[in-house]
Amino acid sequence: MPRYFFDTRDDERLMSDDIGLELPDVPAAARAAARSLAELALDVIPDCSERCLGVEVRDENDDQILTTELTFRAVLLKQQAA
Repeated sequence: MPRYFFDTRDDERLMSDDIGLELPDVPAAARAAARSLAELALDVIPDCSERCLGVEVRDENDDQILTTELTFRAVLLKQQAA
């Protein structure tokens, strides 16, 4: 079974995956990347007003096969009275 590596990006910081996951094919890797991106977003978005997150997938040959990206921006439209 092929091994895929999921590097995560948080704004400009890239964290490389040295372990990877064995998955049957590229569609399975795409689903794993989407889940990984969602989990990353759950961890970091509640504490920020703007963030760009991503997961980049590499295969065993170190070729990039998929890139995902999520941009979050919260804009306060009206101040609440204290």
